[in-house]
Amino acid sequence: MFYKVDFRCDDRDELQRLLNERYQYADNEPAGKIAHRNRLNLFYVVMSELIDKGHITSFNSAIDIGCNQGAHSKIISDFGFRYVLGVDIDAAMIQGDNECFGRADDGKCIEFKVLSGEDVIAVEQYDFILCTEVIEHCSNPQKVVNNIKAALAPGGVVVITLPNLVSLPYIWVLLTHKLRRKPLDPVMRQHLSYPFWRSYWLFRDKRLRVIKTAGSNLTLTYSSVRYIYGKRYFEALNKVEFCLARLWPLKYFAQAFFLVIKKASAAV
Repeated sequence: MFYKVDFRCDDRDELQRLLNERYQYADNEPAGKIAHRNRLNLFYVVMSELIDKGHITSFNSAIDIGCNQGAHSKIISDFGFRYVLGVDIDAAMIQGDNECFGRADDGKCIEFKVLSGEDVIAVEQYDFILCTEVIEHCSNPQKVVNNIKAALAPGGVVVITLPNLVSLPYIWVLLTHKLRRKPLDPVMRQHLSYPFWRSYWLFRDKRLRVIKTAGSNLTLTYSSVRYIYGKRYFEALNKVEFCLARLWPLKYFAQAFFLVIKKASAAV
């Protein structure tokens, strides 16, 4: 298994060094690294639970929409999917993904292609779909949602992650910008357009059933991470924060909201 859950985010760890290189963490503040690693941790845990509880039963094909640097696609493959397609709009990124994670042997295949979420046409359907940190950046979010619905096979599962305006980290960003009279950049404005309930609204459909929700990053802000990262107590504190963000009702106030949906096996 390529991935392992870890709350230290220690740059001396081999996996963390690979993630640092792939996602260019060294160029960013530690808060971005910590938040992203915890989303990877949560995705791994959620996938394990979905398989253990029998929600995912078919492992023929999966698509990772907005695959970025390919780590999620590799995790999906390692969970047993025979064919995994990762798509993103950055050609250089896709080339790097194929070089790092692409494979076609032992009856399994991972490949990466240049394609946007708005152009994912349901020529074929997938048993599993991941769409993380994508919808909020699209010019036509509903089109992406409709494409996902159409591309999901009957009985298939989709994991969606979206930013959550109703969270301490984003409220803190909004408050500090207002107090300093500093305008929000376009990317942050997109993130602040998605309170958790909008995730539900986007995927309302009689064929779809929400089977799980979860949250990641409950309290850690950029300023707090700068202070506590690297301290002896950081790993324990980060693990507690991770566990709390998964609980009801705290998950509805986490920075990243995870929505897990299953499609009916037969027409409704």
